[in-house]
Amino acid sequence: MTDFLPEIHQATLPGGMKLLGVEYDRVPWLSLTFMAKRGAETDPLGKPGVADWAAELLTLGTARRNQLQLAEDIESRGAVLNARSGWDATLVSLEGLSEDFPELMGTLAEVVQTPGFPEDEFSLLAERRRGELVHQQNDPREMANIRYLRLFFGDSPYGHAVSGDLRNLDNIGVADLKEFYRREFTRATATLVVVGMATFDRVKEEAARLWGNWTGGGPASPPYDATPSSLAAPGIYLLDRPDLTQSEIRVGHLGLPRTHPDYFPLKLANYILGEGGFSSRLMARIRSDLGFTYGIRSSFSFRRAPGPFTVSTFTPAANTAQVVQEIRSVITDVHHNGVTNQELAEAQSYYVGHFPLGLETSRGIGRQMLSIDLYDLGTDYLKRYCDQIRGVTLKTAAAAAQDHLQPDNLVTLVMGPAAVCADSLRDIGPLKILDEI
Repeated sequence: MTDFLPEIHQATLPGGMKLLGVEYDRVPWLSLTFMAKRGAETDPLGKPGVADWAAELLTLGTARRNQLQLAEDIESRGAVLNARSGWDATLVSLEGLSEDFPELMGTLAEVVQTPGFPEDEFSLLAERRRGELVHQQNDPREMANIRYLRLFFGDSPYGHAVSGDLRNLDNIGVADLKEFYRREFTRATATLVVVGMATFDRVKEEAARLWGNWTGGGPASPPYDATPSSLAAPGIYLLDRPDLTQSEIRVGHLGLPRTHPDYFPLKLANYILGEGGFSSRLMARIRSDLGFTYGIRSSFSFRRAPGPFTVSTFTPAANTAQVVQEIRSVITDVHHNGVTNQELAEAQSYYVGHFPLGLETSRGIGRQMLSIDLYDLGTDYLKRYCDQIRGVTLKTAAAAAQDHLQPDNLVTLVMGPAAVCADSLRDIGPLKILDEI
């Protein structure tokens, strides 16, 4: 079962930056990624989006070339440049043909090490983001996700959308992006990952030549790994949206960090609860049995610090209270009674069977390597993964569900028409009606 697993090579460049590589020769393609191990959790209060905007602006011009020159060079090689920030990390990636390896590595080094931060491109970027955020206002599902984060986490580092907030857009200036780059792009907290048709010896040689003398900025922000000091109180919150005929429902509580020892048993228990599509308990009860929704899922967002556990669904407004009750009931059942042998076996079969699919491309392998490095999972993680999944027992899955599902501590947000669903929600518990979050 391990013959498809790539060997992960690692080295330290002359300046101290970490280098990881995998020799992957199925196709003549290369995936190169620079990772700064800080992300949107470092956004200044009142300025959500700084990290993600800074990542995009890196791709829009360097000290040597403007956006058009850079784009024409990359496109002429059939290559693709992307940059984004997320929780815990900011990534700048370049993919292209292996025959262009020296040029690709040189371009990535140029983008990361010598950004131009052009004012004209920043203005265009800000207007693009404004348009995207305005459009987002018309998507109830996305707005419910964002508002749940605001409600649940408040002003803590995870309490905003990575891409920014329309209310605070005008607070962000190019100086904020430069400061994020100066502080967080430093070799002390950076890793370069190269996957594809190139020997690791050659990768080391090119990386040492182009990255060995780069110092970057710093010192980086302290890693955010704390449990938030204050979260929303458990209860039901209703954000009145009289224009909606369906209610968007989010139910959850605080989850676990990625490095928690119960990661694998909880991953399987959650698959059975709500991650496993039509085989999950939530889907079976609320869609198949009751017909109240077309889709429902539960998820744990495992990050450096504890992220949220969230159940997400939607339903005709008249069914809102019953759906909220049923979600709580299903979570309570798994919390108290665990899962069955058949459910566990099916969940294990799914994850073991799908595992090789994530390693079929250089991009997929690179994604795994970035996660391994970011969360210090060990370079043998891929070799241990299937055994870790198979090693989960009914007892350990039940213990994880009992320890980490909190049916008595749920924060529920309903975004829907109060005139239709408020009274029935009051019947199942105290209700707080919100004008905005």
